[in-house]
Amino acid sequence: MISTISGTLEEGRPFTDTLKYSFPMGSMTGAPKIKVMELIDRYEDTRRELFSGTVGYITPDADFDFNVIIRSLFYNSELRRLSYQSGGAITYDSQPESEWEEMRLKAWALERIFTKG
Repeated sequence: MISTISGTLEEGRPFTDTLKYSFPMGSMTGAPKIKVMELIDRYEDTRRELFSGTVGYITPDADFDFNVIIRSLFYNSELRRLSYQSGGAITYDSQPESEWEEMRLKAWALERIFTKG
């Protein structure tokens, strides 16, 4: 999915606010975003780090393009450890078993590179 967003930055606001308030994006955190971010900090065992964050570029003309980090494998050279994260968009009427199956399917995309056959 590709989303294009446009707007005008409020007078006196730093350019970096466009990123600060855009990520992690609402489709991964839910709404209201601030409350969900508080719950993520409270209940998730590990920090999301780059997962659901962004990587991109900004030109000298202030044009920019960023993507969303999902289904990525990370290597910590200090700990010599590979890790990844996976999840789903849980809503009021979500079925826990279906959400678990969706999350496992997403994780399998990375896990299968380490299995034989």
